Amino acid sequence: MVLRLKENKMLIKIQSETPKFACSACGTCCSHIHGIVPKEDKEFLKQHVFGEMPVVQLVPVEQMTFPLWDWEAKRFMEWQNEVNVDARIKPLRAILDLNSNKAIILTYFMDGETDACPFLKNSKCSIYHTKRAYVCRLFPFNRGPFLNQMEITSKEGLFGACGAMEHILPQVPNDFNKMIKFLNEAFPDGSFLNAVQNDIIIEWANKTIVDLMKKKIIKPARNYPYNFLLRRIKNAEKIDFTDFLAEINYFTEREKQDLIKRFDDNIDAKEKIGQCLN
Repeated sequence: MVLRLKENKMLIKIQSETPKFACSACGTCCSHIHGIVPKEDKEFLKQHVFGEMPVVQLVPVEQMTFPLWDWEAKRFMEWQNEVNVDARIKPLRAILDLNSNKAIILTYFMDGETDACPFLKNSKCSIYHTKRAYVCRLFPFNRGPFLNQMEITSKEGLFGACGAMEHILPQVPNDFNKMIKFLNEAFPDGSFLNAVQNDIIIEWANKTIVDLMKKKIIKPARNYPYNFLLRRIKNAEKIDFTDFLAEINYFTEREKQDLIKRFDDNIDAKEKIGQCLN
């Protein structure tokens, strides 16, 4: 918008529209999937998920790539066959349940032989036509603004490194409600929605694990020597987290599928963002 002042013929340019993020599909973010964990997250992981907490990290932080929820890993295992890729999908985090003697797999990761995502071909995602995973769809976000799992010292902590953010980041408001409105308008690609929904799933998983512990349905092994936990988990019968919940009738198989669809459709994120905008 341009405001004209006839008296002195000055032209004043006023910024009236929220800038819009547009992915250039450069492939840079998919070319370096090792060591993608932000520094603050690395410190948290190193201190808490190698035997102290119910959920155990199964590989060093430096080896891990982006996490896949168990139902996402199932899809990736199917899609890798469709595009003739060995994504080397392996368990990333698990609970060793002393009640059932099972290793309950919460998330997976792709243990690629190179630094690039195995699905990246000719600088393009070979499964872009699919739902992909939250961690793919939330970029350039690292996380949404609602999750307080780690201390975020600045708005910059919300985002990963992306050249397309240079003209947007300086304009992100510091006021929380204004920030939500800005992010909702600035990311029409849906990445903000996906980031918020992924945070909600993290909270859901944490609360569900705590609920299972309170009800004594599971008894996670923790505060054991880390190598002992790794050996036990490696030799234990393995089951995915959502499959385990259905197996113990925490919810029915139909309810499980409905929940995953709710997650996929970002229903919770739309509701949470809507509450801030109203």
